[in-house]
Amino acid sequence: MIAALVMKETCAQLRDGRLWVLGIALVLLFAAMLALAQQRRETAERERRDVETASRAQWDHQGDKHPHRGAHFGLYAFKPSAPLAAVEPGIDAQTGQAIWLEPHKRNMAMFAAAADAAPSIGLGDLTPAFVLSALVPLLIAVFGHGAVTRERESGTLRMLQAVGLRTRPMILGKWLGLCAAVSLVLLPALLLGAWLVADGRDAIKAFEALALGASLGAALLVSCAVWAALTVIVSAHCRSSRAALLTLTGLWVVAVFLVPRLGAAAVERLAPLPTGQAFWSAIGRDIEHGLPGDGDAKQRLKAFEADLLVQHGVTRLEDLPLGANAARRLFRDGYAARVHALHFDALWAAQLRQQTLLRALTAISPYAPMRAIGGALAGTDLAHRRHFEEAAERYRQTFTSRMDEWDRDATRGLTSFESRYAGDAQWRAIPAWTYEPPGWRFTFGAALPDLGLLALWLAAAVAGLLLSARRLVP
Repeated sequence: MIAALVMKETCAQLRDGRLWVLGIALVLLFAAMLALAQQRRETAERERRDVETASRAQWDHQGDKHPHRGAHFGLYAFKPSAPLAAVEPGIDAQTGQAIWLEPHKRNMAMFAAAADAAPSIGLGDLTPAFVLSALVPLLIAVFGHGAVTRERESGTLRMLQAVGLRTRPMILGKWLGLCAAVSLVLLPALLLGAWLVADGRDAIKAFEALALGASLGAALLVSCAVWAALTVIVSAHCRSSRAALLTLTGLWVVAVFLVPRLGAAAVERLAPLPTGQAFWSAIGRDIEHGLPGDGDAKQRLKAFEADLLVQHGVTRLEDLPLGANAARRLFRDGYAARVHALHFDALWAAQLRQQTLLRALTAISPYAPMRAIGGALAGTDLAHRRHFEEAAERYRQTFTSRMDEWDRDATRGLTSFESRYAGDAQWRAIPAWTYEPPGWRFTFGAALPDLGLLALWLAAAVAGLLLSARRLVP
């Protein structure tokens, strides 16, 4: 019986010319935005590779100079863009695309794309992900609001109940029929998105992109099923189609616009992040005055030099069989790296608390977990950002330490910074920066909390359908 009802509802929806007109318009909008976003991503990737090549060439051909001065020339670490970033840019547009790597200090990312973007009109960023996760639910509400109210207004519902038709199969059939019709309309958009995202890539990366894209598409269909269930539930409880449409439109505005913005505002008040000035001041203070029990910078350096002299059996730094200044720098930079790691870990923990709190505050909207899932699968969420920045920090420590280690081992005693005894061979000996994004286990682990929340929404929506069927009145 349910299969027949599903087929009837699907055909009824597909016979409605308005569904095809608006659905095709939405698909074309998505396709145009995705093609433009993909073109911008490819252009940005080409520019990134060009800048990386030029920056590395400058590093490799610094000429003769002191190795530590060469280290201060610095390098950039760029975050490559994942294929699905064209669909869901996530937080990458606000957090920057590159990190400047230099001795002594760990830097924040810079060159955020949002700084060069046009001013927003306040309705959210119009991205391909926004079209699918926000505008498709509105399409569902427009074409599904009369699923039950039309039967009630025409008197058909009373007649069906009089002949013994059970309400549960009818409600479930209308829900599944609406889901099937919307899925058929969205299918071309999903296929086109898969083709654009995977086109022009090598086989392995194309397969990974398609697998993640398929997962994102499956999550989108689940989200559509949730919105379709809510639409049928509202239609079952309203006395007229007009009331159902007004109610669904209001719910859509609240879920898509009000809840995320109010949740973000509440998070900023309940779990604020430290200001940039406070953050860097705390790092400078801990480096200068030391962590608990470590002593201040002068005391630490004095103790290190004493141990160094005892270790090598000399009484003066000038008599050391290694570069004293380089050894000092390695010691100071090691301590600074430790302090930076503590403060950056605390900052990541604070951002994670914000993310968790935001997830809890916006859990009343099915739109929020869908956008979060998109960011995780696209590699543009907080977890992937931290993975990139920590990889860049490891590379910074590696190349700066190697320069100072070479300086320490190539000299004796105290050496002036003006000495020139490193050349292009030393600069080229530093491995080039490469970043390998985390695998699918990491990606799905990052998306798991929001996938679970979306699954709970689906379960609650189905329960709401069953309850509405029990209480349905003609």
